Amino acid sequence: MDEARFAARWHELRHDVQRQWNRVTDEELDRVQGDPDVLIGILMEKYEEPRRAVELQVKRLAERQTQIGAG
Repeated sequence: MDEARFAARWHELRHDVQRQWNRVTDEELDRVQGDPDVLIGILMEKYEEPRRAVELQVKRLAERQTQIGAG
């Protein structure tokens, strides 16, 4: 995942993250500040999923958002 692109699009991604993972609080999302590793850690903790599974889900979400933004 391109971390610079993720950080640049975090504002838009944040809304998608809230829709997809509704257990994540606003305060937790504030902590992310565009850092995908922080988001992955929060999601792993909240949903008790392995890192690789969460990374893939976040990557897919970011790729979808990038395609939408480019379209």
